[in-house]
Amino acid sequence: MIDIEDQKDIAQEFNGKWVGDARHKFKVGDVGFLLELTPEVGQKRVELRDSPVRTAGSLIDILYGEVTGGRTSVEALGAAKVVAVTPNGRGKVETLWGADLDAALEELGYPEIDRNPFVLR
Repeated sequence: MIDIEDQKDIAQEFNGKWVGDARHKFKVGDVGFLLELTPEVGQKRVELRDSPVRTAGSLIDILYGEVTGGRTSVEALGAAKVVAVTPNGRGKVETLWGADLDAALEELGYPEIDRNPFVLR
């Protein structure tokens, strides 16, 4: 399980972030997997997706951790819920923990996903 200090760091950095673009029209209450993508060239972005990050080699779905090795590194930051929406459909997110996280993972169809941080071996 991810430790309380890491939970606090993720919540502090990502609660209140806006996600999405013209391709995604969020509604208040939507839940998803929170990711931060860092391309070799260009700006970092935060996304909320329907499916978790998947490791390249072993194809394991992960809830927390970083996957590198391509042109874009991806950090899995758990799950989040949309708490506000702009007219263009971008969503403001809050990270989920405890029973809220359990409910979101059930809703997304991933109740069995490993809650421990992924470490590249």
